[in-house]
Amino acid sequence: MSEISERTNIISITEMPVQTIHASMVKINEMSSYQPLNVVLSNLGSYIPSDVTSSIQSTIGSLNFTSTVTSIKSPNTLRASFREAFSPTLSNLEAKGVNPIIARKATLINTLKMMNFRIKEDVSINSSLRAVFEAKDLKTLNTGIKTVMHKLEVSHTEVFAQNIATACSIASKNIGFREVEIKTIQGKLEVIASNSHGQRLLSEISLDAKSNQVNANTETIGITDGSCTSIINNFNAELRKMNIKIGEEKKILTGGLCQMSYAKIIDKQDKELKKQKELERTKKLNIKKQIKN
Repeated sequence: MSEISERTNIISITEMPVQTIHASMVKINEMSSYQPLNVVLSNLGSYIPSDVTSSIQSTIGSLNFTSTVTSIKSPNTLRASFREAFSPTLSNLEAKGVNPIIARKATLINTLKMMNFRIKEDVSINSSLRAVFEAKDLKTLNTGIKTVMHKLEVSHTEVFAQNIATACSIASKNIGFREVEIKTIQGKLEVIASNSHGQRLLSEISLDAKSNQVNANTETIGITDGSCTSIINNFNAELRKMNIKIGEEKKILTGGLCQMSYAKIIDKQDKELKKQKELERTKKLNIKKQIKN
């Protein structure tokens, strides 16, 4: 049998750095370290023009880059929050007579420090932020802001998906699928977990190109004892313990055929390997039989 748990539009997840998984139990490919955007902003403090800093301090308040938030929000949620905060802040500064260019720079910095973006170590983001601070006209500035936001969203999406993959790894281990590998296949993070019986649990984290929502589906592979439903239920219970907020969730019974693309590949490989082992076993038995005769 096979069962899929579909999770559409992951909203947020409690931060779980990759380091929380013991290296000897999980093979992790293509996952690098990351840091809060506020750390980058703080390090770039000397590049922020004094007139921008003065504008923030006189009209908005102190420029504080510290944050204790441990929840990572989805890219969609951050994008909406940014729009909600940016426009009124900019309007407030412009109404007070602040120069339009200075107002936009101050608004960007003040808004970003509240967004809690997580980014991978990328010098291009640093250089893009510096370009914004150095912009002399509105056209250059607006283009620079769009570039910064695009890079931040791309990087944050990778970190967000990485944390979901980490959570799926932990959930898999906690229900007995203790051999786990995480790898990237065609832009999707695949979490392949196996138990001592050779059964599999595949979690796939992907970004919907149309909706920009991050989704995470999990499918059982090679389960023939009727335990698919209980395995999926236990797995979902472990995810709930990690405070993952999901927009929509549903379970689908698929019968004996896998439905997820990579699950089909794994299932085929497992069956071919099993068939090969059976052939080798048969050959050995025949050889022993011939020797006896």
